[in-house]
Amino acid sequence: AIGLAGTFDTALMRRVQSVIAREVRARGIPYVLSPVVDTVRDPRWGRIEETWGECPFLCAEMGVAAVEGLQGPGKFDRLADDKVFATLKHMTGHGQPDSGNNISPASIAERELRENFFPPFREVVRRTSVGAVMPSYNEIDGVPSHANVWLLGQVLRAEWGFDGIVASDRRWKKSLKL
Repeated sequence: AIGLAGTFDTALMRRVQSVIAREVRARGIPYVLSPVVDTVRDPRWGRIEETWGECPFLCAEMGVAAVEGLQGPGKFDRLADDKVFATLKHMTGHGQPDSGNNISPASIAERELRENFFPPFREVVRRTSVGAVMPSYNEIDGVPSHANVWLLGQVLRAEWGFDGIVASDRRWKKSLKL
């Protein structure tokens, strides 16, 4: 992803993601955990290669192109036979964890979230029919993203109008009894 970001070529991104969608769908899989639209602000973080870097605008444009390649352009009612549903990852602040440690809390003010971390997610939700959004593994202001009513309810659903799936790829230990 970071290499594709260096091209600044959204048409190439669409083509690459279209091939991925066609190959995945040929195997009978309709849903992928991609793309990663995290804005990266801490070079110590070990997942930079999965991202499109530090520029919120570039991350947003590449994110829109990736989703269009995976799912098809614009808003739609039905997924084409050679497309797959995309999942935006990881909402949000995942790319600026405390001390650069993966899944550490992210001490980021709301203004910083809205200016630098929300734009890629917001633009993809606004401009596409993205199928799912995955909350980040970290916590924001002491609240885990997966349980953050402000982040997922007020911002993602109410402000941006997202009506898709909120998904997780976290695995529970087999011994966990509910």
